[in-house]
Amino acid sequence: MLDASAAQRPARLAEGEIRKLLPAERQSLVDHLLRLDPLSRFMRFGGVVSDAAIARHATRLMTGDAMALGYFVDGELHAAAELHPLPRRPGKPSSAEAAFSVERAWQGKGIGSALMRYLVLLAQNRGIEELQVVFLPNNAPMKHLAVHHAANFSVDDEEVIGTLKAPHATIFSRLRELMGDVFAVCSSAFDLQERTLPPSMRGN
Repeated sequence: MLDASAAQRPARLAEGEIRKLLPAERQSLVDHLLRLDPLSRFMRFGGVVSDAAIARHATRLMTGDAMALGYFVDGELHAAAELHPLPRRPGKPSSAEAAFSVERAWQGKGIGSALMRYLVLLAQNRGIEELQVVFLPNNAPMKHLAVHHAANFSVDDEEVIGTLKAPHATIFSRLRELMGDVFAVCSSAFDLQERTLPPSMRGN
């Protein structure tokens, strides 16, 4: 089980910030996924996918029941985490599937672990008891991420499923998410304003 205190710690990285993705940022998500190198794209989607399929995936993600987090540096999205609720099963704990994508230049910097901590926060505040991470057997970064967060594994010939338990929601976890929502709206608005300004008027 993931350490509850770890789930409560803010997701802070020296070079960037983690926050929720808003529906208006769909194109930023598409651009990020299209920047993935071929191997990272293959690992993220478990196979070969077209640019058009990625665009459709981003639309479903931003308009459905799923949620997305982004890692931004200077207003540009370089990594994302997705939380997809799974259908309820009688007698089984509520669960969701987590998915991650990190651009090659930003891999190995602890971004995946920071996204995972924030994703656990979102899960616990929604009464989701189990998080599943599904990945290909040769996806070493995802296996390392799951092991780091004390996941249990089941393996077949085609995929590995890592399962970890989320702590129960608390007033502090709900407050932390609320503060993050305010930050996400303000940061998104600022980034949008920055992109609409001429380059000479943008901040350094």
